[in-house]
Amino acid sequence: MAQTLTEGNWYATAQLSQEPVNVTKELYPTGSMESGDSTLTLYGESSIDFKIYFINGDQYDPVFNPNPTGIILNNQEFQFYCGMEMSLRQNYSNVLQANEFSFLGKNYLVLISFREDCLGDNCRYRCYNLFDITNPKRIVQTSFSSIFEGVESFGEFNNDGQLDFVRFAPKAPEGGTAADADTHYLITCYNVGNGTPKQLSDQGNSYYLFAEGDEGANQFQILKAYWFFDVKGQNNQSIEKTTYFTKYISFDPYHTYLYNPEGVRIEKNQYSVHVEDFGDLEAALTFCNMMMEYFDDVYIMIDQYTGNISYQVYIGNFTHRQKAEDYQRKLLTFGMRGNVSHFRKNN
Repeated sequence: MAQTLTEGNWYATAQLSQEPVNVTKELYPTGSMESGDSTLTLYGESSIDFKIYFINGDQYDPVFNPNPTGIILNNQEFQFYCGMEMSLRQNYSNVLQANEFSFLGKNYLVLISFREDCLGDNCRYRCYNLFDITNPKRIVQTSFSSIFEGVESFGEFNNDGQLDFVRFAPKAPEGGTAADADTHYLITCYNVGNGTPKQLSDQGNSYYLFAEGDEGANQFQILKAYWFFDVKGQNNQSIEKTTYFTKYISFDPYHTYLYNPEGVRIEKNQYSVHVEDFGDLEAALTFCNMMMEYFDDVYIMIDQYTGNISYQVYIGNFTHRQKAEDYQRKLLTFGMRGNVSHFRKNN
């Protein structure tokens, strides 16, 4: 049954979904064993064969050459990741939570762990590795990071009958200090998909909540929102929907914004592949339509610093350079060349 929010100004993550997931098992290690040069941690109560391996050896160093570690599910090997692109494996397998849950006839296993590069008291991010184990012979993995820890991150948020998740990221309010990011965060929502999450949006406007609460995001008050249903603010009044970006002109030549072919502004990550420049918008859009036969994420950015306005076509919008380089290689298979661009350095 879909959930209706009535509490007003204080929220918890579980209240954000229309339909929560049903946790069927909380898993804990049941033993360990040695196999060759590896130590295996066994999760004997899992519904499928589940082990975590750790390769031993004097050649490994915790800092400079970490011991390889990973996951074995039904004799299929997987890596620990901490991002939706799944481009950088994590050599750290300290699992904080392991749960199985069911949702609309499908079965899932989720592992929540620390992020490899942010250990210690100040580490806030958690790594999520989700596995669709409905068909044990063809397991699909999804990963993301968030400062919230809990299976409540998953649920049905937009009533489309598919599994979604929310991600919490620190974000200081406009005009705030870096310390304000400890208690303020941006909450965005994604469809799990088939291993490649897709951010949920409404006619180009991303669904989001901007909230203030405790550092672990366990309880929070909503300050701004563009959400799937009515939410209450600090004064217990309904919050008017506000888009994440302020109003702007589509394909505005005076700003180096990133746009999709519909003219909707897209938040830049770090890396993309610059494919071609055009002197007019219509030619760029025609080229975008052609590129969209091969790539889902095609964008336009406008360069007016040379004196003449140029409409630049990009593919991809990634956090890690490796994914952009993968797109660069894919371009070559179609007889085209592109240059990897670092948005934060080049623009």
